[in-house]
Amino acid sequence: MIPQREHRGKKTARLWGIPFIFLNISFLGVFTNIALFYLYPLALNAMGGQTDVIGFVMGLFSIATVTSRPLCGKLVSSKGEFRVISAGIAVSLVASSAYFFITEIGPCMFLVRVVHGIGFSAFISGSFSLAAKAFDPGKRGEAFSIIGASLMAAVALAPPFGESLIHKWGFHALYIAAAISLVLGWIAALVAIYPISPPPPKSGQTHVRYLSLLKNRSFIFLLFSTLIFAHCQSTVGNFLALIAAEKGVSSGRFFFATYSVAILILLTMGRIIDGYGKLFFLKLSYPILILGILFIPVAIDSAFFPVAVILYGTGIGLLFPVHNALAADHGRKTEKPGIMSLFTATYDTGFITGAIVSGWFAYQTTLDMLFFATGLFGLLGLLIALLAPWGTSVKY
Repeated sequence: MIPQREHRGKKTARLWGIPFIFLNISFLGVFTNIALFYLYPLALNAMGGQTDVIGFVMGLFSIATVTSRPLCGKLVSSKGEFRVISAGIAVSLVASSAYFFITEIGPCMFLVRVVHGIGFSAFISGSFSLAAKAFDPGKRGEAFSIIGASLMAAVALAPPFGESLIHKWGFHALYIAAAISLVLGWIAALVAIYPISPPPPKSGQTHVRYLSLLKNRSFIFLLFSTLIFAHCQSTVGNFLALIAAEKGVSSGRFFFATYSVAILILLTMGRIIDGYGKLFFLKLSYPILILGILFIPVAIDSAFFPVAVILYGTGIGLLFPVHNALAADHGRKTEKPGIMSLFTATYDTGFITGAIVSGWFAYQTTLDMLFFATGLFGLLGLLIALLAPWGTSVKY
């Protein structure tokens, strides 16, 4: 039976234009900065860090993003998206420049990771709130698919580019490139935000009540699903370079191939997701993701390489816009900063567990076992997608 199409017969506002294009360029610049630091475990390994220490250092970034997200959401509600986005990029730029001077694992490195995470948190709070407010509900699947393609493009291109920089000029070249990407993202944000930024909030509409937002059961189950998806994605992102190095192959080719598949999915499936239903694709996508993760250890250095690439790339290419669009569907317009702050904080929590818990697990077992266990963990997301009482309480 074919699922019922959503928003059938409704006219939707135009999506594409200069603001939307430059907003995506801004996402590309900021996430290029983040994706270049997917290679930071290699620098930590060169400093003598073991997998548990590497997981902790990488997880500090996400800890900072999660703990600062409620405050960032309140700032977006009271100060507006533009100011918070600009401040976030500025703080991230300071932190990215500081990596140049870090030569050992210690307090200074921990501080830089925390500051970097806070800056990224502010950018995410402002930009995702803006996307949830500015784009028509009937085009949210398409909008977040294109945004997802921008993020995936950064993850596809930055690691192989970063590997080349490290090989030729060392880790300092990586940090310089990461800082430059933020400058380009900032310039694009300046062009994008003014035409689509909502008017400043009126008095009495700036207070975010997080507890009231959490009374919606379907939103709670969406957050659980988001945590599981992010944990799986984080584990692959943080430990792919290490398992590839252990097997004597480059991680860059897997990043590039996988996220190229994800980008293709994102560019072609957005309107279909809007048409046939986000929940339908939530249920469809989890098995694909799970199989992709399970195939990585056996395929990354074998002839089965394309199988893992296609499965994992398709899984993340579908699950990213589906989760984002479902989150953006919840709450009234004045509640979007709070909704998207809770959603993105949950997403980043998965990147904490995917770094720290997965790092500890790999230290206790093996990297192969880590990827096997992560694939099995994804089954919980499938169960939530299939069994959760989603309801029909979404408000536009």
